Amino acid sequence: MSDVAPSASVPPSELSGSPAARGALSDGSFVDFAQLVEALDVAVVVQDHRLRIIYANPKATALLGLSATEITSRTTNDARWDVIGEDGTPVPDDAHPGPSALRTGRPVSGVVLGVRRGEASERVWLLVHAAPKLAADGTVERVVISFSDVSISHRSIREHEATYQSVFRSMSEGLVVHNMDGSIREANAAAERVLGLSIEQMRGRLPLDPRWRLVRPDQSPVGPDFIPSEITTRTGEPSRAVIGVHRPTGELAWLDVQADPLRELGEAQMSGVVATFVDITVERNATMALEASRAQLQRVLDAVPGVVFTFRYSDTGRVEFTFAAGRIHEVTGLNPEAVRETPSLLVSGIAPDSLAEVRALVARAASDRAPYEHVVKLTTPAGEMRWVRTVGIPTESADGLVYTAFSLDVTREQQMEDALRRSQRREALGDMAAGMAHNFNNMLAVILPNVQLAREQSHGDVVQHLSDAERAAVSAGDLVKRMLALGHADVRPGMQVDLVPLLRDSLRMCRQTFDKSIIITDEITVADAHVRGAPSAVQQVIINMLLNARDAVQGVSSPTLRVALMLGDAQSVVLTIADNGAGMSAETLRRIGEPFYTTKGPGSGTGLGLASAFHTINEAGGSWRVESLPGQGTTFVITLPRVAAVRSVLSPSTPTPKPTLTGAVLIIDDEPMVRSVLARQLSRAGMRSVPVAGAAEALAMLRGGTVTDLRLILLDLSMPEMSGDAALPLLRDIAPHVPVIALSGHVPESFDLPGAAAVLQKPVGQRELVAAVAQALG
Repeated sequence: MSDVAPSASVPPSELSGSPAARGALSDGSFVDFAQLVEALDVAVVVQDHRLRIIYANPKATALLGLSATEITSRTTNDARWDVIGEDGTPVPDDAHPGPSALRTGRPVSGVVLGVRRGEASERVWLLVHAAPKLAADGTVERVVISFSDVSISHRSIREHEATYQSVFRSMSEGLVVHNMDGSIREANAAAERVLGLSIEQMRGRLPLDPRWRLVRPDQSPVGPDFIPSEITTRTGEPSRAVIGVHRPTGELAWLDVQADPLRELGEAQMSGVVATFVDITVERNATMALEASRAQLQRVLDAVPGVVFTFRYSDTGRVEFTFAAGRIHEVTGLNPEAVRETPSLLVSGIAPDSLAEVRALVARAASDRAPYEHVVKLTTPAGEMRWVRTVGIPTESADGLVYTAFSLDVTREQQMEDALRRSQRREALGDMAAGMAHNFNNMLAVILPNVQLAREQSHGDVVQHLSDAERAAVSAGDLVKRMLALGHADVRPGMQVDLVPLLRDSLRMCRQTFDKSIIITDEITVADAHVRGAPSAVQQVIINMLLNARDAVQGVSSPTLRVALMLGDAQSVVLTIADNGAGMSAETLRRIGEPFYTTKGPGSGTGLGLASAFHTINEAGGSWRVESLPGQGTTFVITLPRVAAVRSVLSPSTPTPKPTLTGAVLIIDDEPMVRSVLARQLSRAGMRSVPVAGAAEALAMLRGGTVTDLRLILLDLSMPEMSGDAALPLLRDIAPHVPVIALSGHVPESFDLPGAAAVLQKPVGQRELVAAVAQALG
C-alpha cells in the first residue's frame, strides 16, 4: 500500500556501517557479525526509513516462503503480506511493528501477527520484535525486525478456545459471567433458554435490575444480601441460594444458583464471578405440594424430585422390590438402568447395621398395616455420604401388603440440623464454663492480691519470682475470661489493636521458644493494621494458631511455618498461618473450634484454644476458613475488618497521683480468704476493714449502727441465702449515702447493676481496687 519503490538487497556486512562488520572480543579475537546474522535461527529483516525492506536473512526467507530478492522487493506494509492480528482482524499500516518503531523511535516487542506465506493461501503466525537504529541526529535510520514461527502454539491456543466455547455453549446448566461491577459479561445458550432472554438482552444488565423481579422462596423481594453473585463479589467466597426470577412472559421460574469467584490462574484478585443455575421450578412446585398434603402423596409421586419405588412385604418378613423410578442417580449415585432392572440395589449403599434398623422399623409398621418414615445415611459408589428420607404408605392388594415409597435427598437439611445441635452443645458448654470460671476467679481473687502484696515487701531475686507469679495469675484470669466468652458475646466498644507489632512480637517469642529445627517465615506487607479487639485476646489468637502449627509439624522433616499479613481489600486485612504438618481428617475439620474437643493426648491440650480464637475473630467482625488434608499440612486464613486508628490522649509519662483513703469499709463476701485479702489491700491504702460473711449479718450491723465512720461497702454478688443483687437495694435503703462496689467472678462487659458505684470482676489487683474505691469516694 506504499508508493515507495523497493531497493536492492543490502548485504549484512553493510548494515552496521563497517565493511567488515567485525567486533573485538575480550580475548583479542574478532567475531563476524554478518556471518552471525546469516546463521541465526531467528528470522531477521531490515527496514530503512522509507519502509523498504533492504535485507532478509536465510531464516526469514524460509519462514516467509520467499527469496531474499522477493522479500526486498516489498515494503513492510505491502498489502501482499495480508497481515492480521490475533483476533483475525486486519492490522492497519501504521500499526505494523516496523512502521510503528520507525514512527515512534521506540522498540516494539511481543506482537503476534498472521502473515500470508509466499504466494500461497497459507498463513504463518509470527512473534515479531522491531528495534529502531538511530542516526547521529536522533532520527531513525533503519529498523531491525526479528520474528519467529509460533503457528503451532497459536493453533493450539485457538483449538483450546474453540473447545472451551463448545463446552460453554453445550452445558445443560445455565451459566453467566459477571464483571466486578455486577454487570453480565457473557451467558450460554442454556441461560438464554432458562431466562427467556438473548445474550444481547442480558449483556450489561445488573443483578439488581428491577426487570428481573427477583423474589426469595417466601415470595419477598430480594436485596443484595441474598443474591449469590453479589455476595461472592463482596466476599470473594462461593455462595448459593434458591431465587425466583420472572421471565419476560411474566412466568416465575425458580433457580438453584451457585456463584463462584473467577480468578486468573495463580492470581488472588478476582476478575469476575461465574454463576451457574438449574431450573428447579418443577421440583419446587412438587415439594410444596407434598408439604401441603401428605394424604395426596400417591398422586404427586411422579413430580417429586426423588426416587419412587414399591415393594411387597410378606407375613414371613420377606421384602421383594418390584419397581423403582425417578432421580435415582441424583439421590443414590447408582446407575438408573441397573436399578430399574434390579430395584433391590436401592439399599446397596446402606451400611449393614443401619439396614437392619430399617428392616426392623418396616416390620413393626407392617404388623400394624401402618405407614413408616425414616432417615438413613448411605454411601454412593463414588464414596460420597448422603442422607435420605423415605416415607412408605401401605396398600392391601391381592398379592399381599404393598408399600409405595419415595425417597428424598435431605443431606443439606441434615447438615443444618447437625450444625444447630453443635451450636446448642457449645452454648451449654459455655454456660458450664461460666460456673467454673466463677469458682476459678474466687481462687484467683486470693492469689493475685497476695502475690502483689508479697512482691511489694520483697527484695532481690524474690521480686522477680513473684512478678512471674503475678503475670501467671493475670494470664489465668485472662484465660477464665476467654472461657466465659465461649458462651457470651461480650464486646467492649472502641477497643482496637494494631496487628503488625502484635504479630512481630508473637513471632519473636515463637522463634525464641520453638524448636530451632522449625523454620518460621513471615511476610508482612502492611505498615499498620488496626482491628477491633483487646490486645491480649487478639495476641492469644495468633499464639494459639502458631502453637497448633508447631504441634502439627512434630515429626516432619524440614518443618516449616509460613505467616503472612497483607491487605485483603481496602477495608480488610488477611492473616495466613500455614504449616507443612500432619493435616486434618474430614471429621476433625467438622468439629474444629468445638470447645473441649482436641486431637492431642491427655495433658497436651484443653480444646479451648481454637474455640477461644474463633470467638475473638467473630467479635472483631472477622471470618476464618481452614484448608487441610491428611499429610498435606494446614492453612488458616483469617480476614479482619480494618478500623481507623484511635490515638490515646493521655501521656504515658503523666504520673497517676496515689489516692489517700480513710474511714471504714464493710466487706461482704462468703469466702473467708477473699474477705481477708480485700481487708489487707484496703488497710494498706489507709482504710479500716469490717469483714462479714453474708448479707444478713451486714444488714443487721447497719441497722444496729455498730459500724462507725462507714465510707464504702464491698459486696459480693454470688452468695448463699441472700445474693448480692437482692441485698443491694436493702443496703442502699439503710445507708443511701454510702457507695457500694459490687464484686463477681463473672462480669459481662455490658453488665449494668443499678445502685452500684462500680462492678469489678475478680481477681482484683491492688492498683485496680484502690483506683475504683477512690473514684467511688470521689
